[in-house]
Amino acid sequence: MDFEKENFDLVWKRNKLKKASFSAGNWLFQKIKLPYLICFFLTFTACYFQNLIKFNVRANFNQKNPGWGYLNWFFKKQNLDPSSNPQWYIKLLFILVLSFLLGVFLANLINLFLKNYCVESSKNWLRKLIIYRCLISPTEKINFWQAKINDAVFNHIPVLSFYFVHLPLKTFSILAGIIFETYFLGFFLNSKNIEGEVKILTLWFNLIVILIILFYMMLVVGWQKQVSLKKAQQFQIEKQQIQTALNNLTWMEEKQKKEKVIKFFRFLDRGLKEKQSFFLSKIIFSLPTLIIPGLNVIFYFLYYRYSVPNFEDAFIIYLLSLSIQSIFWKIKKLLQQTLDYQKFRTCYQAFNSLIKLLKN
Repeated sequence: MDFEKENFDLVWKRNKLKKASFSAGNWLFQKIKLPYLICFFLTFTACYFQNLIKFNVRANFNQKNPGWGYLNWFFKKQNLDPSSNPQWYIKLLFILVLSFLLGVFLANLINLFLKNYCVESSKNWLRKLIIYRCLISPTEKINFWQAKINDAVFNHIPVLSFYFVHLPLKTFSILAGIIFETYFLGFFLNSKNIEGEVKILTLWFNLIVILIILFYMMLVVGWQKQVSLKKAQQFQIEKQQIQTALNNLTWMEEKQKKEKVIKFFRFLDRGLKEKQSFFLSKIIFSLPTLIIPGLNVIFYFLYYRYSVPNFEDAFIIYLLSLSIQSIFWKIKKLLQQTLDYQKFRTCYQAFNSLIKLLKN
């Protein structure tokens, strides 16, 4: 088979394959570069129009909001003339609906197709790389590393391909969301239409809420690691018990089989009861996510019940609070990406080590 006709001539020549500097990541990026870069563009487009819609709905909710009567494109403002044009909101809604259909729905639809294509294309190219390495390697070496080859082809490559595509795109989407939320927050805080007391109150309230969340997370992080470790140990024990039980069924007599199965069922029932504590722990770790929206409502009720006579600034306080907390949660999601990066890094190192082992 002529590999040069299959576009292997740029990478598969032996003088390049022998170089220690060969990077599977750079090579793979070159193979899927065009659809991959289009995914980044579509991700930014969808994020832009999604935040454009959210921003303009917030800004035009009532006349007291800064930006009322304008269509804010982030880089410029379009005056909709609410004083002279009583139907200005129809134009606003038409543009926002069109932005959703073309900028959010259609962009996400194409983006989803291209992401799936990039993942499958990555798996295809990485498997080709391993197969070609096997082709140019001695048969003895292939037989010796057969288990590693199978593990890479069927286990590491699917995980590696998924995170290679999704991890950068998700990180990019989170960063773009933080930028737009920061713009919205700065726009409202710099507005002269909102009283300084309202701004200070909102900032302090959300700062206290975020500090409480951080303190709670730091308080339970040690416990969370212990629970995760115990859960992993229980999973290994359960896996070994299942394998042992299945192996024993192949040679035991019928009476012994029934007794063994009854004992094994009891073991599974005990394991289910122990897992209930894991479910409770997971709920406790998720308390900040569940409680935050309720804290906002309680705060508004207490503030407007005992402090002010009217409810005019309630929505502005809610929007500012929502924006501040949204930035915090996005930063939290960004930090959580490190776990996915570790999985990607583990598979990438295993894949690269196999490529080096198969080097002729």
